[in-house]
Amino acid sequence: DLAHQIDAREIPEDWSTGYFPLFANEPYPEQEGEVVARNGEVFQLNTTLVDWAFNLTKDIELMDTVAMLALRSKYTEMPAAQLPPKVLRGDHLSASTFWHGKLFNDWANDWTAFWTNGKGNFMTSGMEDTGSYQALTYLDNAGLADKKRVMVLRTASNFTMQPTGMTAAENLASESSGAGYAGMLPSLEAAYKVGSTVIDEIVLNWDKYQDTLPGQQ
Repeated sequence: DLAHQIDAREIPEDWSTGYFPLFANEPYPEQEGEVVARNGEVFQLNTTLVDWAFNLTKDIELMDTVAMLALRSKYTEMPAAQLPPKVLRGDHLSASTFWHGKLFNDWANDWTAFWTNGKGNFMTSGMEDTGSYQALTYLDNAGLADKKRVMVLRTASNFTMQPTGMTAAENLASESSGAGYAGMLPSLEAAYKVGSTVIDEIVLNWDKYQDTLPGQQ
């Protein structure tokens, strides 16, 4: 959340957003060379470890429900959104604001692309992960943790934008109703099912992984 922000009603007409990088004067300014995150705007996980965990869990069958199917079916113009739950790997954006809507979704894609120099593709949203990683970075610097062993597991309980035919406000209101968040309980089950698979593998084979990172054998 380290950034500048100007109310969207006051931004220049040629700006795509009023939320832009700290110390910049406009959204996504031209850079000489690669963008460098100096204030914790982006963190890179150990890709070898990520690939190992993904390959270990990618074929796990996740819970699906009639309510989830009904929700997915509304996203008629987004084929990927209509697919059943599965394990994926991708880029995650954390913020202290529970944002919602197509325009914010476009911002999330642009924000991710900017800070990853075009290499990242926004996949999931959340709140605490960058803060957790920042704290672990401090512990790593003090020799009390190993950030090369950090993994992040996120499960999706809702979409970050509305389907065609609804406004962002209408969709967020429907999610907050009694029938909302159809994916909440299944996402919790998925977190345990996928996460425990990784944890069990590490714990049961700690003699192998104590000194060697998973995926480096």
